[in-house]
Amino acid sequence: MSDTIELLNGDVRSIESTIDEMQSDSFYYGYLGENALSSSACKQLLVSPKAYEQSLKSSSDTAALREGRLAHLAILEPDKFEQLTVVKGTRASKAYKLAAEEKGSYKVCTESEYENAYWLSRAVWNNFEASMLISDCMYELPTIGVVEDLPFRAKADCINFDTNTIIDVKTTSDPVDKFPYSAKKYHYGLQAALYCKLFAVPNFTFLVVNKRHKDIAIYECSEEFLFYGELQIKEATDVYKKYFNKTNTRQLIDNDVYRGTL
Repeated sequence: MSDTIELLNGDVRSIESTIDEMQSDSFYYGYLGENALSSSACKQLLVSPKAYEQSLKSSSDTAALREGRLAHLAILEPDKFEQLTVVKGTRASKAYKLAAEEKGSYKVCTESEYENAYWLSRAVWNNFEASMLISDCMYELPTIGVVEDLPFRAKADCINFDTNTIIDVKTTSDPVDKFPYSAKKYHYGLQAALYCKLFAVPNFTFLVVNKRHKDIAIYECSEEFLFYGELQIKEATDVYKKYFNKTNTRQLIDNDVYRGTL
């Protein structure tokens, strides 16, 4: 196995040092967000080349992403969660903007955001099955590797190496028994298959928490679910190879047309 990896921009980096740097959000979401693919990138590629291109320019600080990130911190990294700067009022307030400028947006949240994430965490750790599932795991573990001849980044919420299982925490506004529909809609099989490949772990489980009622569900991934995810990885990477990193990439994307008959 090679100890280096070539990124999308042609940079050749040490895998070990890159994984160390991936602990930094600015490096993981910034530099690697542009120069390595991910499950999120694949989901955009499945929509269209233009959707992927636009995702590279969009903000990663939407309300839904912030909620999810804060919930993950509260559940899996309580020490970091407790170190957040909590500001009264809204994110539009002067106090919030000053704190975000001084500390960095990833280290600041509003009082209501903090409380919501705290109670989600309590719901998980007060539930016997959920707490057992994510106990004695390695948390927020990053990795980088090559899939379908392209560089991919990933950060696993939890990995239990005793059971060879990756556990991914998902928060949802829908009833937890509707999660199978969300899993299909949002291509969670692609994420599960990709993470299993990159971490060389065969099992993947979703821990689902409803944001309003704090209901909890546990969904294990079947071989069929993972296999379908692998097909979607291949489909997404084929789109990337067809349109990107070519001398005429701009022309290819601008002239892309979906054709059909009604």
